[in-house]
Amino acid sequence: MLAQHLQAGNIKRVARGVFASVPKHADARKWSVDRFLAASRLRRGAVIAYHSAIELHGSAYTEGYEVQVIAPGEPGVLEAAGFSCRFIKPPRGIARRGGEVKDGVTVVDRMGLDVRVTTVERTIADLFDRYELAGGADELFNSLDLVARVDAAALVRHMRALGNAAAAGALGFWLEREQKRLGIPDTALRQLHAMAPRQARYALGARPGEGRTAKGWNVILPVDVVERRFEGL
Repeated sequence: MLAQHLQAGNIKRVARGVFASVPKHADARKWSVDRFLAASRLRRGAVIAYHSAIELHGSAYTEGYEVQVIAPGEPGVLEAAGFSCRFIKPPRGIARRGGEVKDGVTVVDRMGLDVRVTTVERTIADLFDRYELAGGADELFNSLDLVARVDAAALVRHMRALGNAAAAGALGFWLEREQKRLGIPDTALRQLHAMAPRQARYALGARPGEGRTAKGWNVILPVDVVERRFEGL
């Protein structure tokens, strides 16, 4: 039966055991599946996260071929039709119920179906924790320029759960620079100061001898990040 539908162009294979229904009047040979929707169905409990979540929220500087998904099971990469899916273990400190990630997760509509994705605040905290999944520091900060609003309290809460002092310092540096644009309260900055390293630590890929200290945050960041022009500065 599956073979008949595939041959007729009624469905399209996304990955082993996963198929997508081809819309009526669409040519199955040219029609592309929504990669976020498809990736969210590859494992039970999957949540679109990291750079892919920034894309879904409309704030990514560039689009990626890879879809990053937090999901139970072993991490790894699965090649699918038109995209690759990277499965990532849930970050440490993140609350789970029944094996599924619940904290900092929302739902967006893709072609009339629900897709679970990390919230903007959870996504930002996760990307400072694992900047390499943003595509590097430049892509991270270029994307952050497109973020229009954040819930500072939620952002601080997610960073505290991650327990990464260097990431907290780097996040605090960014929020301090963008305090006026994003309306960040002083309380949030003080809380991040308390989480920042006690001694200078490298963050966001800065290398010894090539980074620059973010004043007041005890983190050494890539020079391009520290010297970025922020609105109002």
